Amino acid sequence: MTATDVRAAARRLAPGGLGEASARDLLAPLDLPFVPATPVRSADEAVAVARDLGFPVVLKALTDEVLHKSDAGLVELGLATADAVSAAHDRLVERVAALGVNDARVVVQPMAPPGTDLILGWVRDPTFGPVVVAGLGGVTVELFRDVARRVAPVTVDDADEMLRSLRCAPLLTGFRGAAPVDTKQFGELVARVSELALAVPELSELDLNPVRVLADGTCVVLDARVVVEPVAAEEPRGSGYNLTALVRPRSIAVVGASRDATRPGARVLASLREHGFAGELHPVNPAGGEVGGLPAVTSLGELPGVPDLVCIALPAKAAVESVRECVRLGVPGVIVFASGFGEAGAEGQALDAELRAAVAGSVTTLCGPNTIGVVSAHHRMAATFSQAITGFPLRESGTCLIAQSGAVAGSLVSRELADGYGIGDWVTVGNQSQVDVADYLEHFTTLDTTRSIAVFLEGVPDGDRFRRALAAARVRGVPVAVFKTGVTEAGRRAVSSHSGALAGSGEAYRAVLAQEGAVQVTELTGLLEIAWTLGNTPRPTGGRVAVVTTSGGAGSATADLIDQHGLALAAFEERTTAELAVVLPAFAHVDDPLDITAEGTFAEGTVRRVVELVTGDPGVDLVCVVLTSIAGEDAVRVARQIADAADGSAKPVLVSWLVTRSLAADGMALLAGRGIRVFTEPARMVAAAAALVSSSHLGSTRVRH
Repeated sequence: MTATDVRAAARRLAPGGLGEASARDLLAPLDLPFVPATPVRSADEAVAVARDLGFPVVLKALTDEVLHKSDAGLVELGLATADAVSAAHDRLVERVAALGVNDARVVVQPMAPPGTDLILGWVRDPTFGPVVVAGLGGVTVELFRDVARRVAPVTVDDADEMLRSLRCAPLLTGFRGAAPVDTKQFGELVARVSELALAVPELSELDLNPVRVLADGTCVVLDARVVVEPVAAEEPRGSGYNLTALVRPRSIAVVGASRDATRPGARVLASLREHGFAGELHPVNPAGGEVGGLPAVTSLGELPGVPDLVCIALPAKAAVESVRECVRLGVPGVIVFASGFGEAGAEGQALDAELRAAVAGSVTTLCGPNTIGVVSAHHRMAATFSQAITGFPLRESGTCLIAQSGAVAGSLVSRELADGYGIGDWVTVGNQSQVDVADYLEHFTTLDTTRSIAVFLEGVPDGDRFRRALAAARVRGVPVAVFKTGVTEAGRRAVSSHSGALAGSGEAYRAVLAQEGAVQVTELTGLLEIAWTLGNTPRPTGGRVAVVTTSGGAGSATADLIDQHGLALAAFEERTTAELAVVLPAFAHVDDPLDITAEGTFAEGTVRRVVELVTGDPGVDLVCVVLTSIAGEDAVRVARQIADAADGSAKPVLVSWLVTRSLAADGMALLAGRGIRVFTEPARMVAAAAALVSSSHLGSTRVRH
């Protein structure tokens, strides 16, 4: 018998939670290693069964109405005599009666030998499917929460990695002389349970807790809980869209181009002109005439040819009609800026259905609705009404941004441009009515101009496709940094009202990102910092960090951060320390973290020589430089020395500059122009360093420009 039998049985059950007895019955075809349980109907029968099993024994009252038996006093352990068994049976009967439970049965079980209690189960995430959970088990599992999560399927090797990631892992590998726990059979059980999770979608949750691992490695399941839910039919989504017309159009028409400079259509047209779009550009306005300094047509049909991209800056209902016209004309790419679709209640959802139906099966690829548009510095194309980049020249970069919030995207990009760093391509996906985050990930990953991708993520409609897109980026050596919002219950409610996206649990997203090699960013304003660093900085071969600083206090604070991020301070070779001693003042301490001192900072050439010596040390994998109150011309001089030293090394050099930007703006701009990232906070610099180390498996990236 197989999981097919379990699924057939699950389909016959009413939705709801099943306790140990019902869970055992449901899972019986799988022959899982449950501890034997014999139902009894009287105290005398319980005593007889206990004598057959051999004392001590356990008595339980099993019911689907009480899932936490120990809390309700429905478990009696260590019963070593017939009198103890008889009395325990009577107590259980009385407790069941007091609870008003009707379906309870009393069972007798042998007392399991001592061992290590683990938990194994899954929770079915609405986006990614079953998330397998394994870790420290028993009655304290909710207290300690020492579990690892991985989205199914999970192999035996994956299970071993999950256990090694636990805080309690030393208890399994032989803590303080104890014998290591043989978890081989447990790993095999994890893989079997993972297969069951995929084969029986009607089971939304499973807890095998505890699973006791005995001294010889044998596993015994002591308790079980299952939740049954009906399976909803999923609406299929298309994929494999051609996004070239959206991000590299040769000609653009703006529908809704307005003479009122405050209107979205006028801003889109102005943005395209300001940032130097070199292709054909056509305003579309029912009044014709001239709009934004260009001759306007009254409709798309008046154009001499079909444009690659149509930007529709009309209200929601009118936008749907305009999309239908684009489909009739065979327009390859369309951006719908309007809100009022799937995020706006029943009426908006109906309009969204019309929009999806309009482009279904056509050659037209849709960005949005509810988007601020698409920008490409490589193509000199800024099809957006966002004012965040007004006045900033587009600056090419290997970094791409995919965002589910237009306001957030514009804000992050404006900071990036103001600080002297570029953003190559960026898009706000809006409601993802057709093209979603996974489509953009797949597309940008294939471009020669892409070296890293940043994602501001609320939720995705198809978890499997998102995983495949992340995996494709990993295989091609393109690092992906993700800031995920909506990881709490409050956050998920906010996401639903904002963009209609269904955000899966934070745990599931964390598991998927880790499995597929993406870097999860915890600070929103650090998203593009880390993504840029991943795409524009050499990747280290290890996690040994040298800290070079102009302040002893800043150096020790950075050393703490390095330890907290799982990195290590480098140990300099004797040759390095000897040469540093020659370069630095006699009172300087030549160890890591390395304080150059004020005297060394202002001595000509000292900073450069120190960075050269440190980057050249074989025991150093990357260098973090922390600068303090260095301003004006000194800031430029020190920045140039750091950049010159970094240019001669294949190792990454990151800089955190604590002084206010206005005092050292020229020095910071010099470093940015030389391809070195400057952070205002050491914690964010070290987080970027940790991201570089974690992505080192992706191989080398382009060196500094």
